[in-house]
Amino acid sequence: LRAAARSRGPSAPDLVHAGRIPPSTAPMLPHSARASGRARVTAYAAAALLLAALALPAARACTSIAVGRDASANGSPMVTHSDDSGGAGDLRMVRVPAKEHAPGSVRAVPMAVASFPRLIDGSRAPGYGPDSVAEGFVTTPEGLFDPLGFIPEVFRTFAYIDMDYGMANEAGLVMGESTCSGKLVAAPKGVGDGQALFSIEELSKVALERCATARCAIRTMGALAQDYGYYGGQAQFGLTYQTEPIPPGALKRGGPRVWPGLDRGEAGESLLIADRSGEAWIFHVLPDDTKASAVWAAQRVPDDEVAVVANNFVIRECSAGPDWCMRSDNAALVAARQGWLPPRPDGTSWNASTVPADLDFDFTAAFGDEPSDPISLNINKYYTGRRIWRVFDLLAPGLGLDPEAGHVPTKPTYPISVKPERPVSHWDLVRLHRDYYEGTPYDLTAGVAAGPFGTPNRYSGNAWNSTVKGAWERAISMHRSLWAYVGVPGVAAAPEPAEATVWFGADTPHASFFSPVFPAADGIPAALATGIQGAYTASSTAWWAANTVKYLMDVHFNVMRPVVGRAQKEWEAGAETFAQEEGGRLAALRRACEAAPAKHGKHNATNATNVTAPEEEGAKAEAAAAAVAACVRAGAANGTDSTDARVDAHWAAGVARWNKLFGDLMVQFRNGYNNSFFGPSAPGVNAEWGLPYPDSWLIASHFVDFPHTPTERARSAGEGAAGAAAD
Repeated sequence: LRAAARSRGPSAPDLVHAGRIPPSTAPMLPHSARASGRARVTAYAAAALLLAALALPAARACTSIAVGRDASANGSPMVTHSDDSGGAGDLRMVRVPAKEHAPGSVRAVPMAVASFPRLIDGSRAPGYGPDSVAEGFVTTPEGLFDPLGFIPEVFRTFAYIDMDYGMANEAGLVMGESTCSGKLVAAPKGVGDGQALFSIEELSKVALERCATARCAIRTMGALAQDYGYYGGQAQFGLTYQTEPIPPGALKRGGPRVWPGLDRGEAGESLLIADRSGEAWIFHVLPDDTKASAVWAAQRVPDDEVAVVANNFVIRECSAGPDWCMRSDNAALVAARQGWLPPRPDGTSWNASTVPADLDFDFTAAFGDEPSDPISLNINKYYTGRRIWRVFDLLAPGLGLDPEAGHVPTKPTYPISVKPERPVSHWDLVRLHRDYYEGTPYDLTAGVAAGPFGTPNRYSGNAWNSTVKGAWERAISMHRSLWAYVGVPGVAAAPEPAEATVWFGADTPHASFFSPVFPAADGIPAALATGIQGAYTASSTAWWAANTVKYLMDVHFNVMRPVVGRAQKEWEAGAETFAQEEGGRLAALRRACEAAPAKHGKHNATNATNVTAPEEEGAKAEAAAAAVAACVRAGAANGTDSTDARVDAHWAAGVARWNKLFGDLMVQFRNGYNNSFFGPSAPGVNAEWGLPYPDSWLIASHFVDFPHTPTERARSAGEGAAGAAAD
């Protein structure tokens, strides 16, 4: 791949002379310069787009939760994310290293690619280099990873870990994503009339590169989206949603320029963001009505409350000031132009010439999309609303929230956040992500769709061309989850500050194990850094180890789930001990680094200039955080006894344990029995207990009618119906 082989992009002077960016070394281009200096898409990127149609349930697929520091059992805010998009997604966790950049450097902004590989660019990180993709597993069109454009680079960037979206950086900034519906859509540069440069994937990663706080991340992402344009959805490189073969030549230069991201169901995005200062925020963004800029809003989660975003915007009115609310300066103007604002006090409508920029209005009612047809409206209502209700009801049952209220963009049905009845731990959040409504009227382990053995997994309800319309309940833990995590930044001001930790579980949470990853460390466990869906590698990758257990559980879920639950409890108790020990080492190292910043040479805060945008966030504070992060990174990399080596060994043990669990399940429940071996004292002696179908299933499946033939059953049914009619 010609584009993939490049290790270095063009220099800033080359780009200036080519007309791609104006001469500037500022952290970002001013809005006024954007129209004449917007970066051009390369000749190849547009031609690489595919004929793929994104269905609402798969595209809008993620659940995110934010916990305020005073609602948290560990004194730190927390955020979560489950990537439930399914398909041919890229499973690899990649660490992007910290860097320093020469004046005039630029940062490439690639197109968002949802499938494997999501990026090939060795200059971004070794994990994205051409050698990271095994030969034969990719049919990438030439030029797919050529940048859509460039932005001026900053002097220093943090190291961070990412998957589809940015996850966490070494300064303790953590994020969780959820795609949302929105009324406004845009396409990326070079696709039709597309003018937008940024997706949520790249916005989140730029924020992790440049920021140590949630406020900095919000302002940076908001400014970049406004200045360079924002597009929703994802470029679906994999053929996940194709029901017919791709036509010959469709992937070559000059092929169809089709962008699947113009569906309003995926036009918007939300990030939940938390940091070591102790704050947690909700950030919403979508394109504006020019398709060349963006509209955004942010609201801080109260310190003693919990918030949920489940594929729809939740921010409404917010006038508490910049410590609690932020919004793009064009939001009211765009809403007024489109007629989406409520009437003025005198009953007249706002218009673009009269609306004040700081007008307080319901952001979700204005910009959240509400389907017009009744079936889609109800699906949307409960696809989001049931998850919000479930999280709030488990954490604050005394509120008695209505499970039937659903989520309605045009009017509030649930609060944006609630106060939990007891402190919430990271394991509570893991349990929430493993939930499928057990014990409620919406229990997915009950009913005919659960099968005789109560699986909560619900696959696609119908073919795309089917006339049967409907939907399943949308669980929090589901079959198409690719991964989930809980991000804990720690709190810098705590007497015994904890180290930032990402509790990660590969594949579906209810079948997986969760273990820690430390953003301050310098590597990624091999169990997470490798593995693709196109090659079975359960012996070495966490995703395949969990995925095989999930599929096996579907056979006899009701008896296998307790066995898996015991394995999870046992493993995660050990993981907690490991995290406390390893995190304690890193926290002690951080304290030592913070106490002696002058020893870190050029990373010292006194050298801080042009570190992050915007300026008011405090360049010196960001540089100080970078200095400490560099010190911690160096101290953690202590030869064979490094943090990286210990974390890698821990994850390898987790994969081995889940491979053993798969084997244990196969042995115990083979051939439709619960099998018991009595051990070495009686080798080969096997006791079997049947795993019978429930009576209700036997009746529904005509077990009681045997040996009547289908013809006889049909005749009996007809006679019964005729008799009933006669009566």
